[in-house]
Amino acid sequence: MKRQNVRTLALIICTFTYLIVGAAIFDALESQKETSQRRKLDLRKAALLRTFNLSSVEFDELEKVVLQLKPHKAGVQWKFAGSFYFAITVITTIGKREIVPGNFYFEKVDLMDRVPASREPREPS
Repeated sequence: MKRQNVRTLALIICTFTYLIVGAAIFDALESQKETSQRRKLDLRKAALLRTFNLSSVEFDELEKVVLQLKPHKAGVQWKFAGSFYFAITVITTIGKREIVPGNFYFEKVDLMDRVPASREPREPS
């Protein structure tokens, strides 16, 4: 196998390994939090339903719980597939300069239009 092909294959393997590890981390961090929140809300809901003799204050509390449960009806938001997609968008949207064509001098000229010219040049003393 040619050296260039080995380097390309290694880069592809490293990129996919990075994506899989990143997706696993996002999945573990986010889904655990959502599951924990859902469990707490379910416990509060069960406690309110057991009382069943609801006053207006208890009804307001039940209403708040129902409204907080609404986003969790669809299940866990951060699944592995969504986390993998997020990891792909992270590595494909970082770094403007890497995708700008040009060389060393072009980059310097490109940067010059971003530097404000607020003062007049001084005369040498």
